[in-house]
Amino acid sequence: MPLAAVRAVALPSESKLRSSYKSAYFIDAYAVTIPPQSGQYKPETLARALFSEPPAWFSLLMWIRDRVMSIFGVKSSTEIQAAAETKGIDTISIFPIISRAENEIIMGENDSHLDFQISILIRENQLSAASKRDNIIKSKEIVAMTVVHCHGFFGKAYIMIIKAFHTMIVKYMLARVPDKITADDH
Repeated sequence: MPLAAVRAVALPSESKLRSSYKSAYFIDAYAVTIPPQSGQYKPETLARALFSEPPAWFSLLMWIRDRVMSIFGVKSSTEIQAAAETKGIDTISIFPIISRAENEIIMGENDSHLDFQISILIRENQLSAASKRDNIIKSKEIVAMTVVHCHGFFGKAYIMIIKAFHTMIVKYMLARVPDKITADDH
């Protein structure tokens, strides 16, 4: 499966999470151009494409995370998903859905060490003016953003340890979305 170019982007001003930017301990946003289609893209469809069929190395990292963090009383990924489903909250992968809008879906969880939200936002492509001549600017892009608020030293230590893995995972999973949604259209 070919990987699309992923780029770091400024925090989206159109996101429903914008009010939490200033107080966040960790925040990032990455975007990828998505191919044109006849119908409208839905944030939930793109979020499901993003998290579907994770690579084996991602599953291994999550397994390690769950085992190590359980020592500290932090919810495992399956506990997060099960708790949401017990409350009747829809999930995408393991992530409880917090809100849905026409152009954005927000997922997340609050835990003892940190609270996090993931935004999957669809917007007009924000590439530079140099790209306008190639009509890329008329396309859409998907922005994946993570906002984290830590609770004390433990949350901050956790983010420092997983930050490199987080960035690698988000970029890789986002890079697969354009090909996945193109394959789903055929």
